Amino acid sequence: MGRHICLNNQKSITGNVALLCAVLIGITNIYVAPIYAGKSGFMVLFVLMVLTGLAVPVIYMIPNHAIKFAAYIFLGFSAYWAVGAAMNLTHTGDIFDSFQFLPVVIFAMANSIIILIAIVDAPKYGYGFAGVGVAIVIYTAIMAGNIDFIGGKPDLLLLAFVLCSLIPLLWCYLLAGTARNLVFSATNRFYATLKTGILTLSVFILLVSTVAISKLPINELSDISIFLSVTRGELLKLCWYYLLANVVFGMFVFLANHLVLNAFDIEKTITGEGTVMYHRLADEEDEEDDEGEKLENPYNSILEGMHSFQSEFKKGDLNRLTCVQGVGKFRNELDLLVSKYDYGSKDDAEELLHQIEQNMEFSFK
Repeated sequence: MGRHICLNNQKSITGNVALLCAVLIGITNIYVAPIYAGKSGFMVLFVLMVLTGLAVPVIYMIPNHAIKFAAYIFLGFSAYWAVGAAMNLTHTGDIFDSFQFLPVVIFAMANSIIILIAIVDAPKYGYGFAGVGVAIVIYTAIMAGNIDFIGGKPDLLLLAFVLCSLIPLLWCYLLAGTARNLVFSATNRFYATLKTGILTLSVFILLVSTVAISKLPINELSDISIFLSVTRGELLKLCWYYLLANVVFGMFVFLANHLVLNAFDIEKTITGEGTVMYHRLADEEDEEDDEGEKLENPYNSILEGMHSFQSEFKKGDLNRLTCVQGVGKFRNELDLLVSKYDYGSKDDAEELLHQIEQNMEFSFK
C-alpha cells in the first residue's frame, strides 16, 4: 500500500512538472513571437518551434488525459500563434507577401509537431494541437486591429479560419496510421508523408489564393481566372516551398524518433486501449538479474523468445504467415507452462503475448 501511494505521488509530481513546462513554453511562444522582426525573427521562431517539439515527450508524462489534452491545445495555439507571427515578418510588397519560404518553413515545423504527437503519444492529442490552427488568423487580426488583411470581408475571414485549421488536421488524420505503425520503414514513411503533402497542397493553395485575391479589386470570376494565370509561376513556387518544407520536417520527425528509441534501447508498445507505453530493455534485464529470476522463473525461455520475436517484427523482417505461426507456437507453449507451474512470470508472459497479438493485428489489418 505504501509503495502504491508513493508511486501515485511520484506520478502526480511528474505530471505537475510536465504541465508547468508546457505552460511556460506556450507563454514564451505567445509573448516572444511578436517581438522580433526580419531574419532574426525567423531564427527566434525556429528555436521556439524546436522547444515546442521537445515539449511533446514531456507532456506525454501527464497522467490525467483531460489535462494532457488541454495542454496540447494550449501548446498548439501558441505554436500556430508563432506561425502567424512568421507570416507577418516578411514585407517585400509581393502579392503573396505572407507566404515566402521562411514563413512556410515555420508552418511546416508546426505541422511536423503534430506528427510527433501522433508518434510519441496518440493521434487524438494531435487533433487537439492541430485544431487551433486558427491562431494564425487570430494573430494577424489582433495585431492589425482589423480584418483589412483579408480585404475586410467577413466571409473570407471565416474561410481562412477553416482552411488554417483544416491543413494541420489533415496532416494528423492522413498520417495517424503510419505514425502508430510499430514496424519502421523509412520508404513507407516517405511515401506516406509525400502523399499527405500532395493531398493537403490544394488546401494550402486555396488559402494562399483566398488571402491574395481578397486584397485585389476582383468582382467577377473572369478576373480571378486572369489573376491565377498571371501568378501561376508564383503559385508553383509556393507549391514547391510547401512540399519541400513539410516533407523534410515530417521525415525528420519520423527518423529522429526511431533513432532515439534505438539509441536508448527503448521499446515501444501499444496496449489494447490504444495507450503508448515505453520501457527500457536494459532495465528489465538488470532487474531480472538482481532478483535471481533467470534461475528460478520457468517462463524465462518463452519471454526471451517473445522479446526476440517482437524485435524482428518491429524491424519488418517477418511476414504475416510467419507472425501467425510464431504467435500460435507461443500460445501453445504458454498454455503448457501455465498448466505445469503455478509460480513465475505468468502474468508478464501473457501480457507480452497479448501486446504482440495487438501489434500484429494493428500492422496487418
